[in-house]
Amino acid sequence: MYPDQKQQLVQTLQSLGYCVAMCGDGANDCGALKAAHTGISLSEAESSVASPFTSREPNIECVVRVIREGRAALVTSFGIFKYMAAYSLTQFISVMILYNIDCNLTDIEFLYVDLFIITSFAFLIGKTDSFDGKSSLFTREHIIP
Repeated sequence: MYPDQKQQLVQTLQSLGYCVAMCGDGANDCGALKAAHTGISLSEAESSVASPFTSREPNIECVVRVIREGRAALVTSFGIFKYMAAYSLTQFISVMILYNIDCNLTDIEFLYVDLFIITSFAFLIGKTDSFDGKSSLFTREHIIP
């Protein structure tokens, strides 16, 4: 298969609504690696510049790990978004309650809340273990509109 044909195949599959991953080991795969949703280079040679992921081992076992890491990154992103939304909402509500009683948090109190309480929660988010089961978050309808 010629390099242009590989790239056209990837683009055709994408136009049909498929999520496409491409593994390649040579320079003739660069176009297809760039066009794919997930491009994995199986060598550290010239094609590694064209793909976002590079495997040191010349086999496709790395695809499972890339998918697993991608899902973990997605869950972490959603978790951080929820955390930031909850933090902002909590601080807004607490300030509004204090305004109702003609009071306000001082700068030192805001600093205490931000540095000690919130930062400790932020560090603990990274210490959680991964979930071994499947999540309904990763159905095709939830990720790809």
